[in-house]
Amino acid sequence: MVSVTLTLVLVVALAIVVYSLIAGQLDPQYMQKSVYVVGSAQMTGIPTGSDPYQLLTFLPQAGDPFYLTGQATTSGTQTTLKILAPDGRDLTPDASGLTGSLYGTQLYIYPTSTANECQYKVTEVQPPPATARTLPRMVTGRYQIMLIDENVHLLANSFTADITEGTTSLPRTILTGTVTGTSYRADCSQTGGTCPNGCPPISNISPCNTTYSTYNGTNYLTFPDDPTLQYTGDTTIAVMIQPTTTGLWSTSANWHQIIGKGVIYPNGTEVDNYQLFQLGDRLYFEWNDAVTGIHYHAMTPTGIVTAGQWDQLNVVVQNGNLAIYNNGVSQPLTYYQSNVPGNNPLAGAPPGGVNLLNVSNDVTVGKQNGNNPSNDFNFNGNIGAISLYDRAFSQAEVTSDLCP
Repeated sequence: MVSVTLTLVLVVALAIVVYSLIAGQLDPQYMQKSVYVVGSAQMTGIPTGSDPYQLLTFLPQAGDPFYLTGQATTSGTQTTLKILAPDGRDLTPDASGLTGSLYGTQLYIYPTSTANECQYKVTEVQPPPATARTLPRMVTGRYQIMLIDENVHLLANSFTADITEGTTSLPRTILTGTVTGTSYRADCSQTGGTCPNGCPPISNISPCNTTYSTYNGTNYLTFPDDPTLQYTGDTTIAVMIQPTTTGLWSTSANWHQIIGKGVIYPNGTEVDNYQLFQLGDRLYFEWNDAVTGIHYHAMTPTGIVTAGQWDQLNVVVQNGNLAIYNNGVSQPLTYYQSNVPGNNPLAGAPPGGVNLLNVSNDVTVGKQNGNNPSNDFNFNGNIGAISLYDRAFSQAEVTSDLCP
């Protein structure tokens, strides 16, 4: 690779020499260089209690006049700030809040959206601890901070810094109810959803300032099937709910779907990859087995959900074992071989463990996917921060994910 690179450099150099001999002069474009910027990058921790929040800082120290793309006031060479994250994301922080010369100014770089993990900003002001507690955690590992000269389209300089405290990986996808619904992927790509019965309004005043949608018992979201919505191995479904009502779990009027990927047919046959319900004051998770096709469900044996109260839920499948956490606490579960809550109880977990069946159905939020209105089981209340991971959360991760 080195020899090939050197050969290419030699060929280009010879071509320039030949051109200048023939033309009698050297075109100025071949003599341009990128803007010169000297600086340093590091990780900075903001005290937020026992677990400080870590972000990136960059200090331009000396060099040619430059400004960042998107900056409000400009002077010098236009330069784009790019961040290459440890997980391969190519990020362009929002620089619209910056003004004037940046030399000697400590710049803070961090994510700002719990819905879109690719939304970053760069600012001259360090977030206060109260704000830092609400920011999404950065992925641990080495970050590369790059300055791209937009005049000559060259890398002017790059700097590295390590984040040591954060999350080990981002959700594979995050589902939110923006306008018609948006699925934000970890690779920064997006896909849209639909609101077949009117879009639920969105707000940002829930715990941790996360985006949530309000469901009135008729509206819901759907997202078309794609690989980022299919989960068959180790899995974590993280979501926050604030139900309007609870009631008895055994009354079907109190059954409300939160999120699910599957379908129930008019004859009552149901095929699910995964589906999470609020049954009155209990939680309920159902799936079809990938080996046998048998439909199972697990339910908390006691009431743990309160009307009007926010609950952070984590459904975790690890090595065939299922756990449901409510506000960081793992709940006892009772298992059943049925798609009707409470029917055909089992002595323990299904034989062979939990093996989620991949299906090609859409994902629905706030209503079960079916052909009979009596099986819609619409949600009434708020649902937010729907994050799907293709790995299992540990107890420590579930705890660290809790909003203060």
